[in-house]
Amino acid sequence: MKIGFIVETRYLRQEMPGAVINTFKRRGIDTEVICPRESYFNPKEGVLKAEDGTELNLNHYEAIVSRNRNPLGLAMLAYADTAKILTINTHASVQRVRNKAKMGISLALAGVHCAPTFLADHASMLSKLPQDFFPLILKATYGDNSQGLRLIRRPEDLGDLHWGNDLVLAQHFLTSDGFDLKLYVCGKTVFAARKPSPINGDPKAPAQLIEPDAQMVKLALRCGEIFGLDIYGVDTIETGDGPVVIEVNDFPNFTGIPKAADIITDYILSRINR
Repeated sequence: MKIGFIVETRYLRQEMPGAVINTFKRRGIDTEVICPRESYFNPKEGVLKAEDGTELNLNHYEAIVSRNRNPLGLAMLAYADTAKILTINTHASVQRVRNKAKMGISLALAGVHCAPTFLADHASMLSKLPQDFFPLILKATYGDNSQGLRLIRRPEDLGDLHWGNDLVLAQHFLTSDGFDLKLYVCGKTVFAARKPSPINGDPKAPAQLIEPDAQMVKLALRCGEIFGLDIYGVDTIETGDGPVVIEVNDFPNFTGIPKAADIITDYILSRINR
């Protein structure tokens, strides 16, 4: 058995998927990291060739696990799906959450309790929103890891904002105690942790593991069904009406979750052995 991990370079410095890769290796399972940087890919043969001469054939893997948003890496993931190689997560599911605008549309139409959201082709247009929509958070369509978030407290603050030509997604800023509720999912197993908010939390505060209740579990699994994800996270804010979804992410870090690497490894192996 051989398992390939398509990993964008920046994720190699984070907890995941490195912890899972190391767990596979400790169990004696052949595992390779497929890094799309400085490489080219032959879609006819399924072969990646790196600048240093390394050559990897995607058809030699029992499964391909992806934590990657690099365009070449996503193209390889699409190849694996088309070639009927087991992929976790699939190319289609990653694309559904990679684009935050499409994600917001899918969640809204599915009736998921989400933070009020608007889309605009220019940030200045958001000044026309009702006053009670402010403060709001601006997000880039393809941003992740909390990159590029902007807190806008008043409509007039949009006047001098330089956002570029990208579509802008605006979410009503929901007040909290400085912590977000993170729902982490592997298959049908749901974990929950309270993590410092990237907007108004203390970045040095530790994550707080909590027991997910029935409402949290139902919400997390519903989000996975909407996007077809296997391993994912649901970012929420706790309110008096229950958790409100902010966004959904493929293959998060599972911060604060004990034995997450073993749980994910067991899940991947179970998928291979079905």
